[in-house]
Amino acid sequence: MRSALYEGVVTHQRHATAGTGDVAHGFSYRTTMPLLFLHELDQVAALHPRWSINRLNAVIVRRRDYFGDPASSLDNAVRDVVAERTGERPRGPIAMLGHVRTWGFLFNPLTTYFVYADDGDAVEHVVLEVRSTPWLERYLYVLDGSLSKHRFAKELHVSPFLGMDHEYVFTWSVPGEHLALHLGNRRGEERLFDASLNLHRVTLTRESLGATVWRRPFATYGVTAAIYRQAWSLWRKKAPFHPHPKKLNQPHQDAAEAT
Repeated sequence: MRSALYEGVVTHQRHATAGTGDVAHGFSYRTTMPLLFLHELDQVAALHPRWSINRLNAVIVRRRDYFGDPASSLDNAVRDVVAERTGERPRGPIAMLGHVRTWGFLFNPLTTYFVYADDGDAVEHVVLEVRSTPWLERYLYVLDGSLSKHRFAKELHVSPFLGMDHEYVFTWSVPGEHLALHLGNRRGEERLFDASLNLHRVTLTRESLGATVWRRPFATYGVTAAIYRQAWSLWRKKAPFHPHPKKLNQPHQDAAEAT
């Protein structure tokens, strides 16, 4: 089985620049998240009685927690979006790195899908599913897996403390004994924000899956709690607040509808 758990550290660093209102802020915390090959989900759930697929349990890999039509499999949804963006439908295995619903709760700021070639070795595409707080919107970025570094426009208002006039820089490694992801916000050459994951692989066993149930039962709650705790810190530091672009456009839309 190629699915595994990955343990390590999440690091966020906001830099004191003009684009952040000269407000620096940083934090890090330990995390555990599964890398699940989508064709192995039933095998993974069979390892522990408190894990299940689309069925009430302590830990649930629930289809509707992720993008796409819940009536279609997540595997098909990933293949569909890659085909739509690139013109070619992938045929190799797909692995998802992200949290799963634990004790009834889940929020994934970023879910990463590694789309492998037919041989199952090379990664052909990387799909990033980004979700915003507190609006719970989502956007998908489809990236060329032959490149380990990308730079692309920010398309989703993710945080009210960062503007939309940014580009992302993204670097990644193929999942192995170690796995690293980095997503940074840039405005030209101005470095505004960096988020990194540095993880190491843990073999899936009944014991390691049980640890996610009993030793860290509130890990998924902690993700959201950390987001709001850090937002409170930024507010207290008087970091610039950026309303959602839809709110900025609303007066113009209301005026147009009234005429």
